[in-house]
Amino acid sequence: MGTESNNLTRIVTLRSKKYLIKVSGHYQTLGVNAYGIAVVRERNTWQTKATRDGSITGIALNQGIIGDPYFFFVVPEKKVILGFTTGPSGSLKSVAKSTLEQFNSIRTRTIEINLIPKEKEYSSLNDIPKYNSLYFKINSSFLVDVTDDAPKLIKDLSLAPYIENNMQLAFDLDFKNENSPSLSKDSIVELVSYLSDNEGCTLLRVKGINNEGKNFNLEFSNAFLNYKTEINTRNKFVDENNSIRVLDEALVNYLTSSSIQ
Repeated sequence: MGTESNNLTRIVTLRSKKYLIKVSGHYQTLGVNAYGIAVVRERNTWQTKATRDGSITGIALNQGIIGDPYFFFVVPEKKVILGFTTGPSGSLKSVAKSTLEQFNSIRTRTIEINLIPKEKEYSSLNDIPKYNSLYFKINSSFLVDVTDDAPKLIKDLSLAPYIENNMQLAFDLDFKNENSPSLSKDSIVELVSYLSDNEGCTLLRVKGINNEGKNFNLEFSNAFLNYKTEINTRNKFVDENNSIRVLDEALVNYLTSSSIQ
């Protein structure tokens, strides 16, 4: 299943892709313990290297991994994981889940990752009895390299030959219309959860009927906690030192946020 170069680094193969998982250290922020984890997820769509002289060759791995970096802060006492990636943003939750599973010694216990709502009274999607419509906008560039656990609709869109790169796409799915696509409640919840965590999704709105039988309209695109910052780097990727600084700032922001006190 995997190989260990030392106690802090491991390479595992999950669903035909290699992951390098590295525990980068133990940190304390505002008296709260956090553990940094760096992950490189193999991107096997990179098949060849082309040079100016016209040479096309394969990529020599030299027992390493070529892929996208992911960085996480695991905060056990808060049951929270913070993370970001410079790779496909839609894969962040699935990589976080796969990483945490490597530390799960009790296989009968499953790991589930949910986004953190900005408000305490924010109702769970699963508690809504009926959906009438789903409207969302997304940039087509975020449909590249869709992960295996993405919703079926997103996978189908990523394979559509008529969608070009960097297009602004808008979808209005009306579930009251008999001729509209049939989506189960679970499928809608899965779509909203996926899209709400995708930076390419600029608008995400759900209409339905609540438990009192009244119509409701919820805007999900900005409903969950997130932290944004800018960094300067000479590299084409975020290095581990910068990642720790960003995650530490995000943890301070989370711990001091009035909406979660």
